[in-house]
Amino acid sequence: MLARVPKQTISFLLLLVGCVAFVGCAAEKNVALVDDPDARKESQIPWNKQEKWETQQSQFTGMTDHR
Repeated sequence: MLARVPKQTISFLLLLVGCVAFVGCAAEKNVALVDDPDARKESQIPWNKQEKWETQQSQFTGMTDHR
């Protein structure tokens, strides 16, 4: 018959394993499960990028936005 392990010992070991796993994950800066080589740090939507029609010269360039 196997030796009986007290519940307190099992609880302590599970708590210790949980703490080690938590600290290990908290110390990592890159915690992604899969490292995507195409991932970019900037946003996918260029919020401040002007569109082509906003920057190109047109026939109405001199007539609008007078302040």
